[in-house]
Amino acid sequence: MCYGADPVSTMIRQARTTYAVCVTRPFVRGRDSLRKLVRRDGAEWCQDALDVLVYAGQQICLGDTVVRRYSPAALSSSSRAVRSLSPTESSSSRAVFDVYRSDSREVRYTTDSGVVRVASLALDLDEAEDVDRSGTTSSTSTSVVELRASFGGEELRLCAVDTVTGRAARTTVPFACQ
Repeated sequence: MCYGADPVSTMIRQARTTYAVCVTRPFVRGRDSLRKLVRRDGAEWCQDALDVLVYAGQQICLGDTVVRRYSPAALSSSSRAVRSLSPTESSSSRAVFDVYRSDSREVRYTTDSGVVRVASLALDLDEAEDVDRSGTTSSTSTSVVELRASFGGEELRLCAVDTVTGRAARTTVPFACQ
């Protein structure tokens, strides 16, 4: 990155690559490839899907932050506001976010041509115990994870926070890795 004499010009830049995280989301017939279809607990899921944080060519400001909310796939089959983590990479004890980049704006899956994994972020989750009216307890994961992606001058900073416990994990992706 080259810094110019005009401080405002260094505050706004164009993303050179697309950055995204891998998620499992509800399968959409006619839009998603049948190779990506996974059936789990009576629901149809699309595996290896990318949730784009920023597209190549998109203008971003220094310090811009993109916020997403995710839940384990088994809990969010009817939710559209909360995206899902991959069932193979999420359990009641750990959420894993794999971060990908591509020179193309048109990416949908981690297996698309030119899509490269550049980082991984793991967050330990706690299981919450629910007590029903009969007094019995059942262990269920109620975690919703908030992922914040902040665009710095030379890196993408990622922070995942368990909204139930406040536990957080962080990583950075240097733009120089392009």
